[in-house]
Amino acid sequence: MRFLLSPFPLILLFFPFLNALATPQQHLPSHDQSKILKRCTTNDPCWPDAKTWAAFNTSISGRLIASRPSAAVCHDPSYDKELCSEAKTNWTSSDWRTDQAGAYSAILWEVGDEKCFLGPRHEVCEQGLVPPMSVNASCVEDVEAAVRFADRYHLYLTVKNTGHDHLGRSSGDGSFAIWTHNMKGRKWHDAFVPFNAPVNTLGVPAVTLQAGEQWLDVYRDATVHNRTVVGGSARTVGAAGGYLLGGGHSPFSYFYGLAVDNLVEMTIVTPKGKHVTINEYSDPGYFWAVRGGGGSAWGVVTSVTYKTHPLPSHMDVAFLQVNTTSVDIWKEAYAHALRGLPEMTDAGYTGYGSTEVGSLVQFIFLQPNGTDATLERGKLGFQKLLAMNGSDGTFVAFAGFALPSWEAYINLFLTDPNTATNIQDATRLLTPEVLSEKANDLVDLALRHPDVTPGHNFIGKVNPSQRSKTSVHPIWAQSRTIMSYGINWPDNATSAEKKRRKQELVKVSLELGDIVGPDSGTYINEANPYEPDWKNVFWGPNYGRLEKIKRRIDPRGLMACNRCVGGEIVYEP
Repeated sequence: MRFLLSPFPLILLFFPFLNALATPQQHLPSHDQSKILKRCTTNDPCWPDAKTWAAFNTSISGRLIASRPSAAVCHDPSYDKELCSEAKTNWTSSDWRTDQAGAYSAILWEVGDEKCFLGPRHEVCEQGLVPPMSVNASCVEDVEAAVRFADRYHLYLTVKNTGHDHLGRSSGDGSFAIWTHNMKGRKWHDAFVPFNAPVNTLGVPAVTLQAGEQWLDVYRDATVHNRTVVGGSARTVGAAGGYLLGGGHSPFSYFYGLAVDNLVEMTIVTPKGKHVTINEYSDPGYFWAVRGGGGSAWGVVTSVTYKTHPLPSHMDVAFLQVNTTSVDIWKEAYAHALRGLPEMTDAGYTGYGSTEVGSLVQFIFLQPNGTDATLERGKLGFQKLLAMNGSDGTFVAFAGFALPSWEAYINLFLTDPNTATNIQDATRLLTPEVLSEKANDLVDLALRHPDVTPGHNFIGKVNPSQRSKTSVHPIWAQSRTIMSYGINWPDNATSAEKKRRKQELVKVSLELGDIVGPDSGTYINEANPYEPDWKNVFWGPNYGRLEKIKRRIDPRGLMACNRCVGGEIVYEP
């Protein structure tokens, strides 16, 4: 494996130079990080000196690396012809990006408001939000040492697994990072019994995954064992990182709930630097908190154990596509599509949807072991939409087919969309009542903001009886889809243009909140990183209990990140 990294000893020579160039005022990105100045960053005199870093590096067997943005190898002083060619070839490859300590799925969380792109060699490459020092953790001891080092020197600590984070939590200006991507390993259990469980507790089929495992690898190994795991639909997202801690929706959520509903046990290095095993028996409060309380706030996950489920015999797939010739017809069609969603999701389907304002609506639906009967039941919700076919040039098509196996599905559909972009979303979970009564308002919201693009994750019913056992927002129990309004900008956008679009996203969040009501919430992993009412929107009535648990397990507030429980970092547009 090849890392786009600067050699550790060399980077130490540049720290005085970097400090001279990058005062806190110059180095801050457009989102305000002024509230983290109590922590030591590269911009501060309290940042450890070269001798201290060298001693720490020795103590962890040389696992300390000086991480740089993914395009740094195309610019002086880090220019490398071969690695630059590799970067250009793989710029939008999620596999390549997850293998780089300084690369992130979303470019904006890599460069912030600075620059380091695939331009001419002489162009400037700034550090941006990439942590200048990272520990390439290979074992629990590396993580323990890094957490204790960060605590001792009051460092701004970030945790990166694969870098798919939407809220800017796995990077940070002048921070010190723990990179868990290379902690690999899978162990399958026929009857897993959690630590400290009562005598005679029955074991369950399960799999234990080390921190760096990714979903495509897990799924492929699961098929060998004739099992499946409740996980995401992106190939390279980590199975033991922020995806899980934020809740984790899945094509299997209708039948088995969210990823956190399937978490049996976790090992984690606490903010106090202690490696512990947590489950419903050993520490029920802590375990409740990590099942929905969000990534980067509760410690550094070293392994997770999921319940496993029987491998489906096949995957039922259905497509709905609508093409329209005018904005008015599109509005009507999209509203009908939204109203029809509860029928489809209650028939057992999950899926994904996208639109092009004024011309297109397209949905894909999925169900393990689906049948013709379930498809016909779900289709009933779209009768008014289907009746529009052929009217005023409108085309409406609904068709289904079966894939012969789960493996066929992951090979065909598992992708990593929006890699190396600057996409951000404003989102809400929508209940059947909102979809029925507010469909026109949701469509009009998109038309009022032409720079945003509506999209969906159809989650279906996700085990309402299990919601009280996790800390995700209670609205999950009634919701059927996550509706998102996304923005993007080109890499060469000006700071003013970026700020304008971020501010527009905040307006969308506020208007969306007015439409769905104050009791609604969202999926924090796909939320607006500038969400104004974030405590309520992310966790609702669970926030108070989460904050109390946070104070117990992290009394010094070491683990702090954008809009995290108990943290003081709140990025502004």
